[in-house]
Amino acid sequence: MIKRLLLLILCVCLFAPPCSASSRGKSEVKKGNILYDQGQFEEALKSYEEALSDLPNSEIVNFNLGDALYKTKDYKAAIGQFEKTLVAEDEAIEQKASYNIGNAKYKYGIGFEDSDLEQAIDLLEQSLRHYERAMELDAEDEDAKFNYEFVKKELERLKQKQQQQQQQQQQKVDDQDQKQQQQQGDDNEQEQQQQQQQQQQDQQQEEKNRDEQQQQKDQQQEQSQDQQQDQDKKDQQQNVQQQQQAAELSEQQALKLLEGYSQDEEPKGLYKEKIPTSGLPEVYKDW
Repeated sequence: MIKRLLLLILCVCLFAPPCSASSRGKSEVKKGNILYDQGQFEEALKSYEEALSDLPNSEIVNFNLGDALYKTKDYKAAIGQFEKTLVAEDEAIEQKASYNIGNAKYKYGIGFEDSDLEQAIDLLEQSLRHYERAMELDAEDEDAKFNYEFVKKELERLKQKQQQQQQQQQQKVDDQDQKQQQQQGDDNEQEQQQQQQQQQQDQQQEEKNRDEQQQQKDQQQEQSQDQQQDQDKKDQQQNVQQQQQAAELSEQQALKLLEGYSQDEEPKGLYKEKIPTSGLPEVYKDW
């Protein structure tokens, strides 16, 4: 199809009026067309660029340059050149440019499938619009119809792929959220277990402290009892000693008193109580 376009362009260039472009520009276009037909697209591109410097507004030169850029796989630059010919008064050129823009946007867009799927979809949607314009201008263009259906299927495929990626991404987010919730639950459970363990440890420590305090208290009581018993024994022994001393002192005092009585006093007689006789008065008698 592109070859037929080139032949058409070549004919237009050959029959163009001498005043439409400089002789040097036309010569470069002819040279570029020959190289293009021979498959030497890089060399043809250089010739078209030389022609463009003399004929910058030429629809033919911009169109041919777009074809050469397309063949060298510089699709972005090719789109720019083809778009310059969309304002052509000749609908045939506009129709072919729309068709080629559709091709270039598809080629350029499909290259983003793995790196930027959203951009790839956008470029394929633009490609379809240019095919539609090409078919409006030429309803008999079977190539435009075929490419339109092909790109439409490719666009559906990319949209399905995008939807799958979004679902996978959403699933990944859901899984991550679920994992975080599960982790949070595990953390909460672990924290509760730690709290329970801490409470048990605190309770055990508290019971241990109470036991130790009770033991200390019991020991103190035992020590106090032992000390009291010791003190009681000491007090008892002291009392015994005091009693013994008192007894000894009493005996000594009694002896001293007896001795003093014997030495200092004369006995006056003995007091004698007579058992009373019934009916008689009591008789007391002193010696």
